[in-house]
Parts: sequence; C-alpha cells; structure tokens
Amino acid sequence: KAAPHDRLRFVRRRLKWSCGAAFLVQLWRRLRLAFDRMGTEYDILLCGVTGFAGKLAAEHLLVKSYPIKWACCARNEAKAAAAVKTIADRVGATALPPIEVACLISDEAKLRAVVKKTKVVLTCAGPFEKYSQTLVKVCAEEGVHYADITGESDFFRKMIAEHDATAQKTGAKIVIHCGNDAIPWDLTVFEMSKLARSKGAELAEAWTYGEFGATAAASGGTLTTAIYQLGKRRGGAKPDFDPLLKRPDGSKSESLTKITNPKQDVYCDEFAQYGGPWIMGPVMANCVRRSNALLGYSASLTYADVMLRGHPTWAQWAGAKANEALVGAAVMAPRVFARFLPAPGEGPSREDMDAGYLKLHGRGRMVERDGKETPLKSTYHFPLDTGYLMTAQMLVEAGMVLLEKAKAGPGGVLTPAAALGSDIVARLDKELDAKFELSEA
Repeated sequence: KAAPHDRLRFVRRRLKWSCGAAFLVQLWRRLRLAFDRMGTEYDILLCGVTGFAGKLAAEHLLVKSYPIKWACCARNEAKAAAAVKTIADRVGATALPPIEVACLISDEAKLRAVVKKTKVVLTCAGPFEKYSQTLVKVCAEEGVHYADITGESDFFRKMIAEHDATAQKTGAKIVIHCGNDAIPWDLTVFEMSKLARSKGAELAEAWTYGEFGATAAASGGTLTTAIYQLGKRRGGAKPDFDPLLKRPDGSKSESLTKITNPKQDVYCDEFAQYGGPWIMGPVMANCVRRSNALLGYSASLTYADVMLRGHPTWAQWAGAKANEALVGAAVMAPRVFARFLPAPGEGPSREDMDAGYLKLHGRGRMVERDGKETPLKSTYHFPLDTGYLMTAQMLVEAGMVLLEKAKAGPGGVLTPAAALGSDIVARLDKELDAKFELSEA
C-alpha cells in the first residue's frame, strides 16, 4: 500500500499529464486549422452583397483596394454580379471579385465548402436570426473568423449558447455587432475602462449620449428585421442565466452590469436638449453587458444610453411619430402595411448619408482603491451616416483587423471590444477619420 505522499505525487503526475494532453490536443486542432487556412483562396468573403448595406460594404472594398483576395457569396450569381459591376462602374474599379454561389439557410454542405475557402466571413444579410445561424455554425466549426452588423440581441444570445464553446476550440472569432450597432458604444466603454485600469482604478459608471445627423433614416432591410423581431413568437425554457454573461469556461461571469436606460424623455442640462430611449438602446446596453462579462470592467458596472433628440421642427417630430406608427402597424399586419415601407435593398439617398454623422458623447466615473472618484469625458465622432454608410465601412475594417490579427486572442462568440479592442479604434481613425477622444473631466 502506497504512503499518502506517494499517492499525492501520483495524483499530481496524472493531473499534469492530463492538463498537458488537453493542451496538446487543442494545440493540434489550432495547427491543423492554421495549415488548412494556408491553402484558402480568399482573405475575405462578403455575404449579402445585393442588400443595401452589402452594396456599401462592396463599394468600400472596391474603393480601398486593399492588397487582399476577396469574393462575394450569394444565392443568385447573376444578381450579385450585376450589383457588384454597377458599383465598380460607378467608383471606377476594374478588378471585380469572384461570386461564390451558396444559400445561407438551405444547403449547409455547399455553404461549408465556400466558407472553407476563406479566412474571414463578413455578412450584411439580415434578419440575422433567419439568415446567419448556419453561417455562424459553419464558421465556428471550421475556425473561420466571422463579423456581422446585426442589432439582434436574441441572435447574439443564441449564438453564444450554441457555438461559443466550439469557436473557442477552433480559434474562430465570431464577432457580433460590428457596425453602428454597436462599435461606437462598445468601444467607448472599453476605452474608458482601459484608461481607468491604467490609473489603477475601476470604471464604476458609464453613460453614452448619441447625437445623430438630421438626415438619419431606416433602410428596407432594417425595417424588415425590426418587423421580424417584434412580430415573432417568444417563449421556451429559460437558461440558468443570461448567455451574455457566459464566461469562456461556461460559468456565469461575476462582472455584472446594471442597465439604467431612461424609460422616457428627460432634459439633459449639459446638452441643452431632451434625450430619451430609442429602439437600439437595449442592444447597445446588451453589447456592453457582454463585454463587461468577458473583460471584467467592474463587478457592478452601471451603464445607461440616451438618444439626444436635438431640436426638431414640429413637422420633423410629426413625421418621426407617423413613421413609428407605420412600423408598429406593419408589425401587427405586415401584409397590409409593409408595402408602404422601403423594401429590402432600398435605403437613404447618398446625399442624406453624406450629410449624416454621429457624435457619441461618453461620460464615466472611475474609482481608485482609496475611494477617490474621477469623472471621465469622451467623444466619438463619425463624419458620415453611421446607420448604413459607415456601418458597412466599419464591418470591412473589422474584417481587416480580424485578418491582420488572425492569431491574436482566443476564439469564441465575442463583442467588438473583446475581439478587436483598441486595434479597431486605431484603424477607424486611420481609414475612416473616426476620431475618439477621452480625458479625465
């Protein structure tokens, strides 16, 4: 019979061997996927190119002409080719991307064969809960990085629950919310926390105040997604905790976020105007909640998002309310009222998008170990419309970061802050002239 210390030594050896074996298995999987990726035909595969935002993403790739190999994926080859050629003719581009044919929802085998040809998948095809579930599944299993422009929190939760563990094993970064929803908001809070940590402090509170150009409007695709989300049936068994709070090891994160978005309009003295809730406020908050759960800004972060109303005329106010009523009616009776809204593929005019902008004001409070509190103040300025034009551009630039930093950081179903961090802030500054400023107030 072995002595107690001998048994303990034996157990330690077995544990060390088990941990080492697990590490080697995971390393082998990563290396095998890396070798597989070396033979890929494309750096970036763009899905949804016939939609409004997809066309803008293709335009950005054509105009930037980065030294990469990229292609489009579409169900209808002729329609996609015609859309790309029209864009290329308008911007003076001569090199056209190849078109890969695959359906995002009906033929997984064919879609998998196409995805295996690339390193990064970008998609603008929504509703994402309808069109991207299989795409995320395939990317997670094949170790291919993925980014989208969804504003659908339910889709985000479902992808975490179903594919986060797989993506961690393969190293695939599945990055949700890589457009206006929610890069400016998510990275504002990320950079605040980063500054707080550099001072030996912790970010305790953060508020964001969105100021949009007067020409902001919704596309047919966005309205279709909104109608789909608001009109779908909900129910089923609830998980033990919100998947947004899931840590890489599967447990619930101890870094929790209290959301205090306003329920009604309030007067914002600092900005001398009213501000209040808006349809995307909860989405921005959920993205920040996920980032805090993964990155650990604070065990008890308080966050609120406010949309500044500006100073609309009575006609502008009445028009906005009428449009809200029409969308509500389309949710209740889509066959009757959806025809009066923009169709998928339609959106704001180029003139309106060029006249648009986003100025996101951030306010925060960091607390040092001795209890000292310091206010933080930030501004994130995007010079053009972020609803569509710069959303498409942000998606492409997120894809470029994923491509250039392919091996940096772990895989999983992630937020822009968790997957891209300050690299995306620097890239958007350089390529899109999106300026982020942060200081102690």
